[in-house]
Amino acid sequence: MGPHVQRQPEPSEGDRLPRPSPETQQGIGPAKNQVEVGMANSDLEFLFHPKSIAIVGTPSDPSANQGAGVFLDALLEFDYKGHIYPVNPKISEIRGLRAYPDLMSLPQTPDHVICCIPASLVPQLIKDCASRGVKAMAMYTAGFSEAGEEGRKLEQELVRLAYQGGIRLIGPNCMGIYCPSTCLSYNPLLSREAGSVGLLCQSGGVSLGLSIMANFAGIYFSKVISYGNAADLNESDFMEYLAQDNETKLIGAYIEGVRDGQRFIETLTRAAKVKPVAILKGGRTKAGAKATASHTGSLAGDEEKWSAVCRQAGAVQVYSSEEMVDFFEICLHMKPLKGQRVGIIAWGGGPSVLATDDCESAGLVVPAFSAALCQEMRSFMFEPGSSVSNPVDSPVLANPSLLSRAIKTVADSREVDVLIMRLPFAVARPPFDLEVTVATLEAIIETSKSIDAAVAVVQPHGDTPESSGQFLGVQQRCAEANLSLFSTTRRAAQAIGRFAQSISYLEH
Repeated sequence: MGPHVQRQPEPSEGDRLPRPSPETQQGIGPAKNQVEVGMANSDLEFLFHPKSIAIVGTPSDPSANQGAGVFLDALLEFDYKGHIYPVNPKISEIRGLRAYPDLMSLPQTPDHVICCIPASLVPQLIKDCASRGVKAMAMYTAGFSEAGEEGRKLEQELVRLAYQGGIRLIGPNCMGIYCPSTCLSYNPLLSREAGSVGLLCQSGGVSLGLSIMANFAGIYFSKVISYGNAADLNESDFMEYLAQDNETKLIGAYIEGVRDGQRFIETLTRAAKVKPVAILKGGRTKAGAKATASHTGSLAGDEEKWSAVCRQAGAVQVYSSEEMVDFFEICLHMKPLKGQRVGIIAWGGGPSVLATDDCESAGLVVPAFSAALCQEMRSFMFEPGSSVSNPVDSPVLANPSLLSRAIKTVADSREVDVLIMRLPFAVARPPFDLEVTVATLEAIIETSKSIDAAVAVVQPHGDTPESSGQFLGVQQRCAEANLSLFSTTRRAAQAIGRFAQSISYLEH
């Protein structure tokens, strides 16, 4: 069983509940009358290493593939090594596992309980957990503060009972924890491979979608926490934990609202000083803020406040799941940047112009090459219509040996810090067919090993099965070579700009 959790002295009856009223919580700013409940939250390691798990509300139908059935499938798919206890009074066996009628009938106290029963039954379950000595519960169950005033009161009651029983709550209205190194997962579709990205998400759907998207791009996680309404453990607790976690090298967070604005700012600032941190804020618009209230019961701060908080704390702000994955990609695969000067090598004048605009718009610099560098480039890029300044564009770049020479010449000049290599459009007409693209990519990969400049590859993604197949092939090869790949120069430029921004935060 997980280690005993030391809690602070119990607050008085009037101060016990951890959530401020809507009148006292003002977006990102400090929440008045906020009472910190529980331990210091710097050590939540026990949450990620349960030796036994009870799934309360396991479906009666063995084929059910939603709710508790998904949690059970995930643990079995991940070959979870600990004891799994399905709990449902209507069945005696499911998926080859013995089922139990209730928590009190389990042969041992589980380290971790996953709650999938109706909201009205949860108070009794927490009492049972307290009687058995359970220390952690992830609450998939919804119908609390996000559902209105009655739900809010019920949620407060849960926290009171959990506090009295020495139980830490994740949720309610959440997916819980995904930790591949301990075979702990909330969905069987996620990768079993462990990585170095830590992710905390207020939304279960965002956590699942973002994780799958990242896995698809060859990016893997140390820990993912879907924490929902944050009735007990919240975004500051998990941010603090990930900042100290040795398995986590960078952090991403999807947040709709915060419980204690001042504490969050302080925690985020400390985290961003030691690891790159990217924030995706849900509810930035008025309509979005209204949606968050009905989703997780959160009060969202306005966009200007959040942007100011990210700048002040040293966190990078992204605006979509794709941008979050791009940030992970660049942090994991790009060499350290020495500056923000970009050299662009692309096929076609128009794409070169657009690439330049993308870079400048992202806060990067596309400098004109010196006369000496241009003269050296002309010595082998002699075809009519070639551009030897920045961006570089020439028909001779279809020749892998000349492409390698161009890359090395630009990199060795020390006039740029990073190179963006834009491959021809996926499955374009000859001469830029698949064979040429493969040869081009191999030239980039091999040459990148011998230069100091960082390199990012752009492979435009078409809409045909052939182009999708080509993109996936390029993606896999770049992952093997530890090169960052993007589908547009805009995405590459934004990711590089944010990478440079995060490096400047870490250096200060």
